[in-house]
Amino acid sequence: MNAMTPMKWRVSTLGKCCRIVSGGTPKREMPEYWDGDIPWATPKDISSLDEPDFYGPLETISELGLKHSSAALLPAGAVLMSSRAPIGLLAIAGRPMATNQGFKSLVAGPELDNRFLYYAIRRIVPEIQERGSGATFKEVSKSVVSEIPISYPASVDEQKRIAAILDKSDAVRRKRERVVAMTDELLRAAFLQMFGDPVLNTKQMPTVALGDLIKVSSGNGLTAKNMHPNGRYPVYGGNGVNGFHSEYMFEEPQIVIGRVGVYCGAVHMSEPKSWVTDNALYVREYKRPVNRTYLEWALRFANLNQYAGRAAQPLISGSRIYPVEILLPNEDRQNAFAAFVFRQKALKANLNGARDEAEALFNSLYQRAFRGEL
Repeated sequence: MNAMTPMKWRVSTLGKCCRIVSGGTPKREMPEYWDGDIPWATPKDISSLDEPDFYGPLETISELGLKHSSAALLPAGAVLMSSRAPIGLLAIAGRPMATNQGFKSLVAGPELDNRFLYYAIRRIVPEIQERGSGATFKEVSKSVVSEIPISYPASVDEQKRIAAILDKSDAVRRKRERVVAMTDELLRAAFLQMFGDPVLNTKQMPTVALGDLIKVSSGNGLTAKNMHPNGRYPVYGGNGVNGFHSEYMFEEPQIVIGRVGVYCGAVHMSEPKSWVTDNALYVREYKRPVNRTYLEWALRFANLNQYAGRAAQPLISGSRIYPVEILLPNEDRQNAFAAFVFRQKALKANLNGARDEAEALFNSLYQRAFRGEL
């Protein structure tokens, strides 16, 4: 027994207390194998899932497709676990379904509650990933999964009680995360409500070319190796903060625009006392009065990535974005939007705190649950 295993908990392996089910893919060239009544999942389908239960939407296969492939019909409640590309994505099947060969799914035996099993597996995903092997991509085989140890209370009722506590705590954590995400959506909606669609200029706002409004420059080179690990000042690249440094370039917040690569055209407002690397542009001069918060959001809606050069990788410069026109409403409208953004950011800071508390509580309960302390 592992030293961390609670007293009176059983220790077994997944192969002894679960039925491990591989998946399969019917032949694509056989149309009669597809578009039937059986949901069919791939790892991609659960890759962005933010809750345990998974219902779809999914591709479907037919009874013939199931019969003439290695796919198997799983019962509702089965724990779906991806076994390659990547290893360790998890979900609980919300209805009977089949999967492709990228899964080693787990059907709990009579001594295990399926939701407890989900949380038990979720806890040891890093260990499962370490057991992967393969030259092209890592994969865990059915035999490897079978030998993975698992500990659990002897009482299924106790397992259900633990899973219910974790379910409730996880639901609170997810709900608060979604509320935080909604604040950004609210800001986008407020911009559209106040100024209309910036592409179609539905409210007939005045427009201005960026070259008549601002000048931009590249930031200063600073590699991750040269950043100061204990620095106080945030370092901005194309994707926002990517490190900290002991020095800063700017006293005041700056509008930062991703200059190169996948984050080309992404827009951020830096914190005071920050550094901007040469992976980004910053607004160094304002030729006309404009509220910076309004401009930050107008640039986001401009989708600057579409103006990038595409030779080796996406790249933008001042010359590429200066012809782009944005809406330039009057000062009062700009300031009203900026005031709304300020209030929402204050709200978001509070919501972030509540979300972090919920995250910490869930993690604490999770650790206590598997120490037998709940």
